[in-house]
Amino acid sequence: MSANSTPSPLALLRVVGLAACLALALQQIAILWPIGDAGLAHLRERLPLLTGPAIGLPGAMAAYSLGFAAFGWALWRATAVGARAPGTWEKAGLMVLQVALALLTNDKLLLLTAAELALLFPLRAAWLGLGGQMVALLLACAWQLQRLPAEEMMCNVSGSNVQAPPLEQRSWLLWQDAVVGSGFQLLTFGIGCLGAAERRRRAQLEATRASLLAARQLLAGAAGNGERVRVARELHDGIGHHLSALNLQLELLLRRGAGEADAPLRAAQQAARQMLAEVRTLVGMERRQQQAPLAEALRLLCAGVRPQAVLVLEPMPALADDAAWRAFSAAREALERAGGRSCRLWLRGQGEGGAELCLSMNGEGGWTTVWQEAAR
Repeated sequence: MSANSTPSPLALLRVVGLAACLALALQQIAILWPIGDAGLAHLRERLPLLTGPAIGLPGAMAAYSLGFAAFGWALWRATAVGARAPGTWEKAGLMVLQVALALLTNDKLLLLTAAELALLFPLRAAWLGLGGQMVALLLACAWQLQRLPAEEMMCNVSGSNVQAPPLEQRSWLLWQDAVVGSGFQLLTFGIGCLGAAERRRRAQLEATRASLLAARQLLAGAAGNGERVRVARELHDGIGHHLSALNLQLELLLRRGAGEADAPLRAAQQAARQMLAEVRTLVGMERRQQQAPLAEALRLLCAGVRPQAVLVLEPMPALADDAAWRAFSAAREALERAGGRSCRLWLRGQGEGGAELCLSMNGEGGWTTVWQEAAR
């Protein structure tokens, strides 16, 4: 894709996610820091690990901020692409860590993990992950119900109408907040699904573009070979035949006797024979097809898939155009079957003119032959 193209949904999620994480952290700090001991009591209610007597408000706020920072790091690591992209199991572990940190720090961060699930995992696995984090939210809500203080003041925006609502009402409000949060998670999950669909379409377009460029590379090589064969045929059928006829005419004249013209005729015959030999050599060279640009075509093809496939090349045999096309088609089908998983292609020569193309899924065993050309 060009440098001026729009950023991918995953890149946007990384930027927006870190910005949202920072904004929520600053908001919480701005709320809890001014109220002093009440803020510390709130943090200790939410985070039982901060109940140590030596931990004051600064230490508690530092630990709380560290939770937000760890969430941001886990999001950034899970959404990495290219060679630094984590594996499937590492992504799953990072998602579990993010959900746990979101429940400990601010459950609004679960909106980010919902969108992240849709972008990073297949649809079925993403739905399972979304269901898991919703269940975790409800369990955290049930656990928090057991720790609600008996009295908790509430007021309106102006600070008046102070009241201490009954515990039953506050419990209902807590469940309501959890249910509404789950609904917003479904919303961001749907937005993530749209982004994932756009990301898949973009990857398909890039793969199609790379396949077309690689096919054009092979077509250019085949067209060059065809042009050389045409030129060789014209040289053989045109100049070659005329030179052969000239040699015969000169030989006939010399056999009849040319008198004083004998020496010039022999010189002309020698020059004609030399020209005919040169034409035959040139025709033989042009008729030999040059090696098809299969290696360059495979490099273009592998560079266009996401994640990018690794191409391993050995000294290449001189493959004909039809054999190169068969190898290219086999490589394209193998990459399509890989389904977006990391893989490697290995093209190697075998014997006199033979060749073999092998596929290996990274971390899933050895090489599998997908195409083979017998030695001539």
